[in-house]
Parts: sequence; C-alpha cells; structure tokens
Amino acid sequence: MNATIDQVFQDELITATSEVFSTMVFTEVQPGEPGGEVQRDGTNVVGTIAFTGKTSGLVLFYSSIAAAKQITASMLMMEPGAVGDEMHDAIGELTNMIAGSFRTRIAHALNETWAISVPTVTVGSDFYTKFVSEVQRLLCPFTMGGEKVFVELIVTKRN
Repeated sequence: MNATIDQVFQDELITATSEVFSTMVFTEVQPGEPGGEVQRDGTNVVGTIAFTGKTSGLVLFYSSIAAAKQITASMLMMEPGAVGDEMHDAIGELTNMIAGSFRTRIAHALNETWAISVPTVTVGSDFYTKFVSEVQRLLCPFTMGGEKVFVELIVTKRN
C-alpha cells in the first residue's frame, strides 16, 4: 500500500467505526492516535471479519468483557448486568456493521469492491494472532466512556 491509500483506509475506518457506534450503539466514541498495541488486560472479546477483492485482509474489533457488555446492553436496550450469551451475537453484528460500512466507503473512495465473511467472535484471556505471511496493520484506538476499544485493519494482500 502507498501512503495515500494508507491514509484513505485509516480515515474511512475511523469514520465507519464512529458512525456505527453513534447509530447502532447510541454511544459516541472518541478516536485516539492510530498505532500502538491492543491493551489485553484480563478477558477480551474479539470480533473478526475477513474480506477479499483487490485488497484482502481482516477487520477486527477488540474490547474488554465490560465494554462488550455495555455495547450489547446499549444495542439491545437492556441493563449491562442482564447481558448473557447475546453478547457474542451483538459483538459479531457490531464488527459486521463496521466492516460493511468500511467496505462501502472504500468502494466509493477507491472504486474497490470486496466480499466479506460472516463474523467470528473469540472470548478469552490468553491468546494472540500470528500471521504466516507478511501483513500490514493499522490499529485505531477509541475511548467509549471510561473504556478503551480498538478496531484494527490487517491487510494481507493488495493487487
């Protein structure tokens, strides 16, 4: 990827995330400075969507369990303490909406079309992702109230 496309990807990913939180979670998120590492203290929730086309890769959403329960409660109009198994579906749907909005924005900005996968949600405290090929990563942190959440773009191939 060149610098221009990197900036377009970054801008569109931040905008897509902010808009999805505003319209679907009914919560404003404040974007931080892209880069760095995901803070993995305690148990985490990770939503993943793969995409392929001229560019291939992944869109990932990371949060703590507490943040995931807040997001789920807001999306489903319930109390965070009442959130159970629906958290997995809500985080999968949130990740799907961010990736879908990002895909639409890139289609308009760069005239690229992508197919995307169904979401996968992983919950745990002692895991990491290792890629067997060279990838480019863009990590975008956000603050949601007192919680940090992250959206990451991993590009595995660009034709």
